[in-house]
Amino acid sequence: MRIAIIGPIIGPVIGLSVFTLSACGAGEAGPAKVAGPCGNVQPILEARAEAEPFKSLRGKNRMLGDRPLPDSFEGKHDAFGKACTTNVMDGFGGGATIYTYSCPLFEGNSMGRDADSKEAEAAFNKAADEMKACLGEGWETAEDTEDMEYEVYHKYTYKPADMQDSASGFTADPAFLEMSYTPFMRGRGGPSGWQVVLQFQAQVDAAEGE
Repeated sequence: MRIAIIGPIIGPVIGLSVFTLSACGAGEAGPAKVAGPCGNVQPILEARAEAEPFKSLRGKNRMLGDRPLPDSFEGKHDAFGKACTTNVMDGFGGGATIYTYSCPLFEGNSMGRDADSKEAEAAFNKAADEMKACLGEGWETAEDTEDMEYEVYHKYTYKPADMQDSASGFTADPAFLEMSYTPFMRGRGGPSGWQVVLQFQAQVDAAEGE
């Protein structure tokens, strides 16, 4: 089974959206400057390959009120001019740990389907073009355009062509780009309207015997 982890997780809560804590984690934005045609995604791809994924891009702890979240951090690298966050999630089946680097690229302010559609599609297409150009032939892309929870849905899932599924029983997708629209609130009080998010993920399985 392959899993895409959407957003940060606090304690045992698995379905918390990346946007739910956006106000709680507000602080100094990471550096927004990028260099070269792959400047938005290449630093994240390189950090994904670290022994502890994304650690070099880990900034201050995000806050929930006056309480720092121990496994949720501000990202040091902005993607497409947008602030990102990085999270560490333990306790998955087989003792796996999932690391994420999440970049909300667009969040509409209107519930109307037509109001923000062009801006959402522009953000989605810009990120999709860079991902396609920069991942190279060693990566595969899967496309999905339907989800019962959304009126509009478009998602690209990216993985290395030679990637093997984890022996733990589930495998986190290495990266995905998702655009969605719903007039209703998402999940547990999440926002309605258009959203575009680019997220990178890395899975570290527990050593045998642990």
